Amino acid sequence: MQVYDNLALQEVQSISIDDSPERLKEIVRMILQELSQMGYDDACKILEDESQTKLDTTQMSELKESFLNGDYENILQQLDFSDMINRKLQYEIQKQLYLEIVQQRNYEQAVNLLRQLSEFNEQESQVLAKMIFLPEDASQLYVQLGIPMDQREQRLQLYQKTLNLLNFGDFSLKTQFDKVIDQSLEYQIKRCPYHNDSNENKNYSLLIDHNCQSYQIPKNNSILFQGFDDEVWIAKFSNSGTWIGCATKKNSIYIISKEQQQKISKAHQMDINSLVFSSDDKLLFSASNDKKINCYDVQTAQIKVTMSQHTNEVLCLAYFKNQLFSGGVDGWIGIWQDNGKLVNQIKSKVVKNILLTDQYLLLHNAAIFSITVIENDSKFNKIITHMEEQELIVSSAVSQNQQFLVLNVSKEKPKLHLWSLKTFQKLHVFFGFQVKGIEMKCCFGSKKDNYVCVGSQDGKVYFFNKNNQLQQNVIDGHNQPINFVDWHSQTAQLLTASDDKTVKIWIQDHVEQQQIINIANEYDQPINSQQGEIVEEQDDQEDEEYQQQSEGDQSF
Repeated sequence: MQVYDNLALQEVQSISIDDSPERLKEIVRMILQELSQMGYDDACKILEDESQTKLDTTQMSELKESFLNGDYENILQQLDFSDMINRKLQYEIQKQLYLEIVQQRNYEQAVNLLRQLSEFNEQESQVLAKMIFLPEDASQLYVQLGIPMDQREQRLQLYQKTLNLLNFGDFSLKTQFDKVIDQSLEYQIKRCPYHNDSNENKNYSLLIDHNCQSYQIPKNNSILFQGFDDEVWIAKFSNSGTWIGCATKKNSIYIISKEQQQKISKAHQMDINSLVFSSDDKLLFSASNDKKINCYDVQTAQIKVTMSQHTNEVLCLAYFKNQLFSGGVDGWIGIWQDNGKLVNQIKSKVVKNILLTDQYLLLHNAAIFSITVIENDSKFNKIITHMEEQELIVSSAVSQNQQFLVLNVSKEKPKLHLWSLKTFQKLHVFFGFQVKGIEMKCCFGSKKDNYVCVGSQDGKVYFFNKNNQLQQNVIDGHNQPINFVDWHSQTAQLLTASDDKTVKIWIQDHVEQQQIINIANEYDQPINSQQGEIVEEQDDQEDEEYQQQSEGDQSF
């Protein structure tokens, strides 16, 4: 801090503006206010003492104290300005008073005040009204309104809004300085090709050159895979990024790389819902509505094992620490070895997706609007919490660092919800892409999970900054809807699969010429290896034991 103190004193000593003491005092006060905002209180105090200039004038100090004390009647008496500004300020003060009344649960007075607020801003008043009728969603409503939940922070925010409404005398100091900072930042941002949005977040420092992370977005199509037999519904990278597993509308599975492409026609008798690679990339597993899970050798595309213990549609697969997890409609989650042996069963509800971290087993429940969070241990019987949504969850994904969860809840209206896996709170909502009844997959991307990515009905890929709610970039991916996106964290490549019967790989670097690969090799029918199909046969005693155990388990 001593370094900053010395720098501040040197800066003040070097100021000379036409021998105008009032102008000098105004600039010093702007510096003081900015130091205070940044938390450099020691430097601010030294600068006050050396320059004999106070951070705030007496009038400003009294005004700020009135805000912090909630003396709103006195505030309106202190200030005198135009009718338009007066109406805006009255609205902001009444809104703050409304928030405090609601917090005190004085709902009758709040309803009366709400009528006055609706006359000035009907749309925002509708959101404010939900605080009375939907108190359990209060935290989300505060986020939607851009208002902190802490009362002191609310009053400070109102104080700053008041200063921004004023444009004369001492009150304009902060506004002037903000304007200078904004203009400087705008100049830097305009020089960056990724910041053309006037609403771009401006959390940048003028002490260093502007440097954003948008270069991490893959935007150049390097490889086009074509020749698939129908719409491509799933396309996933293997763990190393060497292989790609694809599934089409005709229930065909493709195992492809740059050098090798293989097709398994009619891999299942019904729709294929999920694909997942083993940790070593040697095996590919598929799950289908035909109640079966197939295991393929990646190198030969031959079926090694078929697991037929599920009694209904298998909707999802996950692979974690050398074990395969499966879930679906029949009310249990299976945990399997690579050889097809069922080693554990967990009683559950209908499960549409399974996500695993070192701490949690996350179950995307198809029947209810929530994600069930379970402790990831050997028993899987301790429920940590339920992450509740108000709409049907279409798809879900966990960030590589296991700190965030993104949910696609765009069955009716296109939007993604970002959740924290530390606090289990909803952080952001992302809008902008198009959906018409298609279950678009979403994912995280970049080495630090800076972005959320989703395909769209219009054939485009939309990227959103995870740290705010801003759309970061859009690429024209395909000429028909995009069903699946997969962003490989290590290779930084993006994979997209579309109804246009193609799969594309996107990279960050400029591409001189797109590589086109036609899918040619084909296995007309799945070829079983010597292991063949595994169907476990349990005798009546084992069935009875499992039934007794299941009755004692808790459903997720």
